Amino acid sequence: MRAEEVYNIAIHLPEKELERLYTLLSSKVVKQQRDKPVKKKLITDEEARKFILKTVFKCNV
Repeated sequence: MRAEEVYNIAIHLPEKELERLYTLLSSKVVKQQRDKPVKKKLITDEEARKFILKTVFKCNV
């Protein structure tokens, strides 16, 4: 049975039975957590200056 067929049947249920169906489904269906994208750590102004001096101007700081 496809989800669309079940949906078409479920929308015709009385409100009380629809709530019961939702409760039963929520106990069976486990929500999957999506992996959050890892944000790159921002560097400080001092770290940026040192990086620029080291890479662009070839100075050892």
